[in-house]
Amino acid sequence: MGELSGKIAFVTGAGSGLGRETARTFARAGARVGVNDLRADAAAAVHAELVELGAGRECGPLVGDVADATQVAAWFETLARTTGNRLDVLVNNAGYADSDAETTTRLGRQLAELQATGRVTTPLEATRRLTDARWARMLAVHLTGTFLCTRAALGLMGCGGRIINMASIAGTTGIASVPHYSAAKAGIIGFTKAVARDVAGQGICVNAIAPGYIDTPILDVLGDQRAAQTALLALHAPLGRLGEAREIAATALFLAGPGASYFTGQVLSPNGGVVI
Repeated sequence: MGELSGKIAFVTGAGSGLGRETARTFARAGARVGVNDLRADAAAAVHAELVELGAGRECGPLVGDVADATQVAAWFETLARTTGNRLDVLVNNAGYADSDAETTTRLGRQLAELQATGRVTTPLEATRRLTDARWARMLAVHLTGTFLCTRAALGLMGCGGRIINMASIAGTTGIASVPHYSAAKAGIIGFTKAVARDVAGQGICVNAIAPGYIDTPILDVLGDQRAAQTALLALHAPLGRLGEAREIAATALFLAGPGASYFTGQVLSPNGGVVI
């Protein structure tokens, strides 16, 4: 029997990266897993994988935007119908990263300067170039999406329910090139702590994971700088490498399982020692 045998879980942003690996890990641990993604093809592919594992037959892929309150409400109505008004674990993983071309160019200059002279003189000026639209969309997906799904999930959860929110070390330390992403992830941490206090009396545990630099498609936003920048990021970690999706999924599995019954309002940060 797996750690999540008989449990019903729902993972947002499960079409790739951390969400996909978390959904698969939960399925292998015995959970019945529903998945969401903005991309219909990605959601369908992961759903098919889960069906093969015997974990996704009850509910088809739920496609759409976590920042859309109407869509989120519809997903949870579907979950309620197909699971008998029950949900044991919610993983708020949906998210993305972005960058503007100028910031990427300046990151490249900074890396070249660091390699040549050991010091950086080129300013990023990422905040000055951050548009209203990029700021609003980033907070909508990460922070509002986490709120909307949490609010809906609480209506299906009873004692023993678990909510796991995907934050980041960007939310604990800040990352200069992505102030909007850092703000959104910091907001998720604050939201996690508040909701943990709110629902503790109902026996529901709410925690966050704040990964460090993980080798997933989200780093593709670096474009031509990906290889050079990820090599530099690996040097920042005392363990000398980027993390892997399976390591974050293992953290989520712990928080969803029986061993984490006394954890709530906490932020677990698998980051290779980047933040100690």
